[in-house]
Amino acid sequence: MRLTAGPLTLELAPELGGSVAAFEHDGVALMRPMSPPAGSVPHALHSGMFPMLPFANSLRDNRFAVDGRLYEVAPNMKGARLNYHGSGWQRPWRVSDVAPDRCTLALDEVEEAAGYRFSATQRFVLSNDRLEVTIAVTNRSAQHMPFGLGLHPWFPRHGDARAMFSATQALLEDADFQALELAAIASEQDYAAGREPPRAFQNRCYAGWDGRARIDWPSHGLALAVEADPLFGHLMLHVPAHDFETFCLEPQSNRTSAFDGVETGTPAPGVHLLAPGEAVGGRVAFMVHATA
Repeated sequence: MRLTAGPLTLELAPELGGSVAAFEHDGVALMRPMSPPAGSVPHALHSGMFPMLPFANSLRDNRFAVDGRLYEVAPNMKGARLNYHGSGWQRPWRVSDVAPDRCTLALDEVEEAAGYRFSATQRFVLSNDRLEVTIAVTNRSAQHMPFGLGLHPWFPRHGDARAMFSATQALLEDADFQALELAAIASEQDYAAGREPPRAFQNRCYAGWDGRARIDWPSHGLALAVEADPLFGHLMLHVPAHDFETFCLEPQSNRTSAFDGVETGTPAPGVHLLAPGEAVGGRVAFMVHATA
């Protein structure tokens, strides 16, 4: 499915987790084009962006408890012990409405774990200089349940990309990428003044994110500004070990080990306890600027 507005083009793959297959400015990729390895079947993991819900990142040991009842989600990536980003990105979405420059995708009711159900929508609106994405999740369970959400864009380096964003703390993680504690941001991990993301594996959750980020591609004379609603108080920086030519800046409501504290009534920041039928959502804008 292809949307256009001025110099911008957006291609969506509803059947592949409601993902973005391409986002371009006059032919220059602003997000990684759908790029399945040779001989493999296309998948949201090969896309330019996919949704994260009913939580972002992971749950501690794949479990959480509400009102004394334990819920457990299944691992969802080959070779991984944890469930990453829920199952929204692994299920087909349907087109609920479409126009030349906008589209709404819907994910009908999903049971993430026995008794833990949700539905979701993504609204894409393209204009001459920006893409706006509004993502929302609705509790379809019979009781109040915890939820988080986010977007997982993949950005190409184009050789010389620089990233800029501000946050107050970084989350330390164990070897299984589960949360340990918040700490001051080390100087080599501080992007407030802008820097090139390392060409090495990175997986770091930043807390106290101010909802703004920027990516510059000097060789193309382009920059992409990201502005997110306050709902998205965390930003994940990820550089995949298998591809140092891409990196991710992921706006998300919750941190790693998302539902810690839910059982004791002290959920971590960015976790939303929704009543049956209640929804939560927010908007992220990706705005393109010429710099040369």
